[in-house]
Amino acid sequence: MREAVQKGKADFLARMGWAVLCRQKINRDKVNVLQEYSDGWAQYRSYLKQADSLDQWLRIPGVEDVPGFYNVNGQLSYEAFDSAGYYRGELLNALRKYFPQGRSVTEFGAGVGRNLLFLKREMPDVALYGYELCAPGVDVGRDAAAKFGINVQYSQLDYIHDGSEKYVFPVTDVAFTMFSLEQVPRENELAVRNILEHVKLGTIHIEPVPEKYPLSIRGLLGRLDHWKVDYLAGFDKAVRRLGLKDVIIEPVRSAHNPLMFPSLYILRKV
Repeated sequence: MREAVQKGKADFLARMGWAVLCRQKINRDKVNVLQEYSDGWAQYRSYLKQADSLDQWLRIPGVEDVPGFYNVNGQLSYEAFDSAGYYRGELLNALRKYFPQGRSVTEFGAGVGRNLLFLKREMPDVALYGYELCAPGVDVGRDAAAKFGINVQYSQLDYIHDGSEKYVFPVTDVAFTMFSLEQVPRENELAVRNILEHVKLGTIHIEPVPEKYPLSIRGLLGRLDHWKVDYLAGFDKAVRRLGLKDVIIEPVRSAHNPLMFPSLYILRKV
């Protein structure tokens, strides 16, 4: 059995490696992000209708609880790994550890808003807000908050290009991104500057930062793959140019993508 599992992993890695080598290079911009994610977030409306509880919304049965290949504790693993739940746990721990005094939090790039509903359940006394580029994500997020009776607010925002009038929520203590900056490969420094202007204490970012990937086969394939799909680039140097009080980096040891080795960045203003 063990030999069969190892052979399955080797075969999967070989197929992924070949797919990465054959993949065409793309240039990620607002137009393709809007199209891809507007379509993707709209599909969640049917999942929301089917969800009988917040737990079912946070991990959709038959979709997010099926086995697959993941990066689990740095190892290629085939299992029904709750990657989204893992990331939310990492986020919650970071908020409690680095910003225990924070009483308000904004997510930039909130998708359909599930991270914020999770946080509200765990931190009911904290005010929570979510900005999302794609209108279908905002609409689904609002409907989910209403369905489960959770006080979280959402609004549409392009946090790269929009003016101050689009920042409709108050300045909060903390803000975070979770796989949102990966979509702005060349404008991530401007993105972080804009986010930092709307917080008092600092920010948390769970993002794929390829320059921090290990020099292993999967790490090198991940670097190549993320370059080809035009994900986040130069983030580590960018945040060090911001003149912050602290830049703290921790590895995120598991991921939804077996070629991904995310990092947790804590940026403290004060």
